[in-house]
Amino acid sequence: MNIYALKQQIIDNEELIELILNDSGFTDINGEFNQGNEYRCSWEEGGNPTSVRVNKSTLSSDCFSRGIKGDIITLVSEKLNLSFTKTIDRLSRLINFEDINEDITLPFDGFFNEILNLVDDSFDDLETFDESILDDYLILPSERFLKDGISYEVQQKYNVGYDVTTGRIIVPWRNLEGKIVGIMGRLNKEEIEEYENKYLPIISFPKSKTIFGFSENYRSIQEQELVIIVEPEKGVMKLESMGVNVGLGLGGSSLSTFQANNIKSLFPKRIIVGLDEGLSEEVSRNMAKQLKIDTFFENEVGYIYDAENKYLPKGSKMSPSDLPLEKFKKLIVECTRKV
Repeated sequence: MNIYALKQQIIDNEELIELILNDSGFTDINGEFNQGNEYRCSWEEGGNPTSVRVNKSTLSSDCFSRGIKGDIITLVSEKLNLSFTKTIDRLSRLINFEDINEDITLPFDGFFNEILNLVDDSFDDLETFDESILDDYLILPSERFLKDGISYEVQQKYNVGYDVTTGRIIVPWRNLEGKIVGIMGRLNKEEIEEYENKYLPIISFPKSKTIFGFSENYRSIQEQELVIIVEPEKGVMKLESMGVNVGLGLGGSSLSTFQANNIKSLFPKRIIVGLDEGLSEEVSRNMAKQLKIDTFFENEVGYIYDAENKYLPKGSKMSPSDLPLEKFKKLIVECTRKV
């Protein structure tokens, strides 16, 4: 699922905003307050006709009477009490959205360069799997992950489990809509032999066509208008275990056009790139530049670079998310460089 393409179809066809609001049960949509770059309407019949706001250019949304902040997707989700996945399904059917997994250029600028993808982009479509596929595994928290700082509750949320056949801890990956597309496996041991791979996909999938934590953290990213990008899926879960539930994982140190488009389609006011220790500053800087928006909507983008290895020991290959919360905060304050 390409959330960017879905949102762009709505932005390009303004009448779809009205269609969505009507379908979701909002009222007073055609009132005198719908002028300029905003739709204004009521949450319910007889309500304040200006209490709900939807920006036509970004789809950012607010319901002032209920303290709801997000975008049109989270607004519909809250109104109809639907999960993120069911909301996307409903909107896709309503506007006759044809999902395409192709790299398309954002309207903000034509500045995307050729980007190295994490895996072979010959995969045109992401195969999805029913939740029942997890029945093949033991879905229970990993003691190793607990020791690494990933809480019991967060492991449950992300369906961490164990594959008896391969002896690996499993972490399901989902598409942007929230449907399972693959499963990564981590060897359940500390000492890894030279001939062994710490991480291997148990169900293969192209990481460049999805983002770990996207559907799970969509709402909180909208509310906080902040994204923290890390490499590993463990990084997203460790951040959330510290109460920082705005993390997104790339699965590596490259950013595909698909990933960049969809991260930018969240319209966060601030993005922080936090790649693992040991990568050159240029890698982080270039990634941050790909996430910069400088047109009708401007965001602040920075990248973490601990030049003096004050917090991330040289040669450790640590993710910033491996730090305790207080040190992580200090790292961001002292070692974030803006682009």
